[in-house]
Amino acid sequence: MDASRAHAPARAAVLLQTADACHDDDPPRAAGLLQSLDFAELDAGQRPRVAFLLTHVFAERLGQPGEAWRLQQALLATCGPEAPLPLLRHAAAAARLAGDGAGEAALTSRLADTAGVPPGQAADLVTLAATVFGLSRLHAAQAGEAALAALAPLHGPAWQSPSALDGPAAALTNNLASELAERPLPELDVPAVRRAMDEGARLAQGFWHRAGQWVQHERAHYLRALVANALGESAMAAEQASAGLVLLANHDTDGQQRVDEAFLRSELAHALSRLGRGADASVERGMADALADAFDDAELVAWYRRRLARQVALDAMAGGAQAPVRP
Repeated sequence: MDASRAHAPARAAVLLQTADACHDDDPPRAAGLLQSLDFAELDAGQRPRVAFLLTHVFAERLGQPGEAWRLQQALLATCGPEAPLPLLRHAAAAARLAGDGAGEAALTSRLADTAGVPPGQAADLVTLAATVFGLSRLHAAQAGEAALAALAPLHGPAWQSPSALDGPAAALTNNLASELAERPLPELDVPAVRRAMDEGARLAQGFWHRAGQWVQHERAHYLRALVANALGESAMAAEQASAGLVLLANHDTDGQQRVDEAFLRSELAHALSRLGRGADASVERGMADALADAFDDAELVAWYRRRLARQVALDAMAGGAQAPVRP
């Protein structure tokens, strides 16, 4: 065997790992790395991550949906007729963003067949996926209205029973709510943004309870707490963060989710402070900070500090008073 071919999968893995590490900080570099990938050299387990990165980097970050769609088609070609659900979903979303209606329709049909769901339900998911990828490129009011339009079908009859699309729907609604909650602070006063982030977090929690395990349930509580704090709904934030901590106490017997605990306690501290429970807030903040001090990952430390700064900014914007949930 040619030695270069023997080492090809290892090279592909390194390229993917490098692109994944830099895709947010340096999208053009990530794009070049993704374009240099030989998709045939990827393991099956690596393809879903590549599919996400193609649409995220090219369509969302660089505004090149056509290139995302071209590369998604090349990636699908390596799978044959048995492409898994994540690849079909990402490719269909890329086709929609690129304006290829025929390509979107064909992939949506394949997605429905593979998942065993009605075509309309698969189309709902593709619309949601494309919307999530496009939110960051829209102004606040447009983003909120687009999000609400994409979320509305998820209240329909087809989504009231468990299906193979529950997991993807959970991840997408989770990402939608998170993206809206992290938008510039003045945008959190836009009514459509407020409604959409709240609705997205509630839907994500419902889907995770059907599709996930206790860790996903706990993280859904964290998302609800984060969103509630962003909305100024402090009592709800405290309730959701406390529920997540109860799940950790009941299930995380080996302390594998200390990072989750730190962030949950931080959101709980923020909520308690806003509720005027300063002593309780100080206890929770101290515990959260102690857990964060033990992080051995610089990115996690930076993420925690950004959350603290965000909480301070939210308090400053609210002038120390709880804001209404829905203006």
